[in-house]
Amino acid sequence: MWTIVARFVEAAASVSHYIREEPCATGLHMMVARGSSEAAGLGRIGVVARNVTLLIPGSTIEAIDYPATFTNYSDSEEKGAIAFEKRLTNYHERCPDTKVALLGYSQGAHAMMDSLCGNSGEGNDYQASKGYLDVFNETVVAAVAYGDPSHTVNGPDGGAPWNLGTSTHNGIFPRENMTSCRPLASRIASWCDTGDIYCDAGEDSTVHGGYFGNYTMETVNWIVEKYNASIAAGGSDSGNSTSTVPAPSSTSTISSGVAAPTGSGSAVVSATPSASASGAPVEGAAVSVRGSGVMVLAGVIGAVGMGLGLF
Repeated sequence: MWTIVARFVEAAASVSHYIREEPCATGLHMMVARGSSEAAGLGRIGVVARNVTLLIPGSTIEAIDYPATFTNYSDSEEKGAIAFEKRLTNYHERCPDTKVALLGYSQGAHAMMDSLCGNSGEGNDYQASKGYLDVFNETVVAAVAYGDPSHTVNGPDGGAPWNLGTSTHNGIFPRENMTSCRPLASRIASWCDTGDIYCDAGEDSTVHGGYFGNYTMETVNWIVEKYNASIAAGGSDSGNSTSTVPAPSSTSTISSGVAAPTGSGSAVVSATPSASASGAPVEGAAVSVRGSGVMVLAGVIGAVGMGLGLF
């Protein structure tokens, strides 16, 4: 009991300095969960969030703090789902007018989807709370999953309407019940391609790391569109931007790199987009990363060719 309390206090102390004191985003706040075995921070999925910050001024990125380990996978993934619930609920209490997007890769995608749909039958007991789903309805404009092992094409209550990509098979942990998350379908997008060893239960180990090269532009477009629709519907006030931003065109400069923070725990990235004379985003704009009391300048590093993605 006291060990659990001590761990909770330690975790809370490690993030309070650079999360609780951060001002509310005036653009979009993004919560990002990395895949298994990726170093603490944004992970590869950070490339999507990083590019959104180039197009929506005043946006911020937060890394979900969870183990992301293969060892005791069910426990690790469940902690990720709980972390999504706690962070979104806490952020909404502090910044009720800021719109949020949730992003996850592989185990991080699994955790994000479990936070919305409840556990996917792989051994954890997590169930999405009604209060959390209410907060999601009020504040989240987009939820993105890449390579989700709980990807479900055919289930007891049918397939998932948010499925994208080329996969026609269930993942290794297909969902048994999607009742709680089906009402949220218009704000969820989950990419899974044929052959992915985790989300498609396939045999091609290279597919799992290919989403960033194949779908970053499409995903950024979708998130910006969802954010714009929310603003147009009057879903933002109290200091948040009230004007929409242009969706990226085929000629927009979209980086394929990852903003990689250092340090442990959750990191908050505040990004101010750089622009060329024509107003288009410029690749490689620096971002400031606040974590563990250290201020780091993180540029953009290459993600394509990083090799096989471990989930």
